[in-house]
Amino acid sequence: MNDELQPSGAKQKSGELPPIALIGWTHLDLPNGIDLRIECTRSRIALDNDLIEHRDIVMTRNQALLLARYLLKVTGQTLPGEAKPGLWSKVKSALGGSGAPARRTSRKLAS
Repeated sequence: MNDELQPSGAKQKSGELPPIALIGWTHLDLPNGIDLRIECTRSRIALDNDLIEHRDIVMTRNQALLLARYLLKVTGQTLPGEAKPGLWSKVKSALGGSGAPARRTSRKLAS
């Protein structure tokens, strides 16, 4: 099968289904992990005919972290750095402002 979604070095054994290509994913947070739903297809023709398979993979948060680190490493990418605080944030923190309004002290009334 000559198809642009198939890996170039993939060899298919007799009776084996062709490899699948990832086309998208969504996730659902669980109390102790993540339900990763992947959408995949077996060929460009299958994709054009909306023959999309859905598979759910349930993993712990640690497994998800290890997978993310692995994917970043093999692709040679890194996570973007956190944004630096702006000038106004620096001025407010230098002046002791937390951004929240200060609470007034209660007055004692004469009785």
